[in-house]
Amino acid sequence: MDYKLNLGSWESIFAVPSELVDRHLKLAGGVQLKVILWVLRHAGEKFTVEDIAEFLSMQTADVRDSMLYWEESGIIKVCDGFIAPSETEAAEKGNQSVHTELKEQIPETTAEQNIGEVQQPREEQPQKTTRMISRPEKPDLKYLSRRMSESAEVVYLMQSADEIFGRPTSNNDKETLLMIHETDGLPVEVIVMLMQYAASIEKCNIRYIEKTAISWADNEITNLEAAERKIQQLTSGRNAAIMIQRILGLEEHSPTEKETMYGDRWINTWKFTNDMIRKAYEICVDTKNKYIPKYVDSILSRWFNSGISTPEQADAPKNKGSKNREKKSYEATYDISEYESTSIIDEEGE
Repeated sequence: MDYKLNLGSWESIFAVPSELVDRHLKLAGGVQLKVILWVLRHAGEKFTVEDIAEFLSMQTADVRDSMLYWEESGIIKVCDGFIAPSETEAAEKGNQSVHTELKEQIPETTAEQNIGEVQQPREEQPQKTTRMISRPEKPDLKYLSRRMSESAEVVYLMQSADEIFGRPTSNNDKETLLMIHETDGLPVEVIVMLMQYAASIEKCNIRYIEKTAISWADNEITNLEAAERKIQQLTSGRNAAIMIQRILGLEEHSPTEKETMYGDRWINTWKFTNDMIRKAYEICVDTKNKYIPKYVDSILSRWFNSGISTPEQADAPKNKGSKNREKKSYEATYDISEYESTSIIDEEGE
């Protein structure tokens, strides 16, 4: 009688580098881990990023970012679709034949970029330094990986981003968040508060967060107390902007940054009533045949500076002295000619 050990699923197994578990299991996101497991399962085969994306039902860009992460970390190397362990991994296993074969297949520039922890200069860097840029370059994946291995605070920031975004953040998102922390100087807790606010107003995207973070850094909003005050101001302005939409009978929508600014100014700062805002709106529509927030802002600004707070005062003639009264017995408190001189570009851009 013949006997056979029933290994079940153990009959087909593949190797996973110890470093992947020891170092990257807590650093890599869910997308990166799925991708590397698929790659290791198909080691030695030729495939494309599209093949991985199709099997895992992912976006091609996310797969490409994940592959770049594992290349930068030294776990894998890529050469014309051929995936293999890095030179370091092969050397640890004592497989000198694989080591020699990889060196023959991989271009020289790729081999240099994966030797130890030395980051070789990129060829395009000299060209980039000739351009005038307003911000430094974002950190690369290798630096991001190193910082996450060094700092529990940075790991917390990235994990918080995944939770707040409701999805695994991309490498580009992580690099931007790290830049906000280390270059713009915002503490991790302030960045987390900013992300939570962005999610609450349905603007949880990295572009909005980066733009807002730069503004906060420029205005020294760099602690929890200042961030909380700013968020209260922004929330109050958004509520005022939504109220203005209702006052004017406009279609309700998420207020833009300028609409929030106008709402905060007209209602919270200048304390105008519904009737005054509606009157300024009617003057704008009668004059311009459409609603232009900048135009309405000009009217309300004039009224505020003149101490006009009621529709009756807005309709009253100006007190401009006896000479002017002889020439004109009545003049509105809003100057149409002044508003007509408003830049057409500014008006249309609102």
